[in-house]
Amino acid sequence: MTLGEFATIVGATPRWVQNARAILSVRTRYAIEDAKRLGLTRVLAEATGMPLTRAYRAAADALGAWPGAHEWSEENGDGSVRVVVDVERYLSGFAARLSRSRNYYAERQRGRPAVRVRDAVEAARKYGVDITLLQENLKLTPGELLRRNDENVRFLKGLRFVAP
Repeated sequence: MTLGEFATIVGATPRWVQNARAILSVRTRYAIEDAKRLGLTRVLAEATGMPLTRAYRAAADALGAWPGAHEWSEENGDGSVRVVVDVERYLSGFAARLSRSRNYYAERQRGRPAVRVRDAVEAARKYGVDITLLQENLKLTPGELLRRNDENVRFLKGLRFVAP
């Protein structure tokens, strides 16, 4: 998975993804499960103002509670603030971003496109070329081919052009 695909799934810019992964010391390859957690981290951090490291831990807890619980909540020490995450709603949006990434926003692969290997004889046959003469000539030895060529040269030298 490329950075562009990963950022689309997370719902952020590639720069945000790179900075967040550096802050969180995430060194793994881009994977769907990591995108799921980082996407929820982004939502929690932006919606609540929570520091990124705390939001990353909370995202892991929320995703770990699903499918047993449809919602996940956390309160601060005195109970004055409570964060509730509708995990199923988040996962629904995540699935939509994943689909969009796979269908529309995937980055092009580097390098030349793979060359399709096709059978030239079969392509000629489909085009309408009669290949029976070619196949018969391929069965001949080099000596037989030279003999036929000499016969054709004698035949062509013997032709005379007659004007109408």
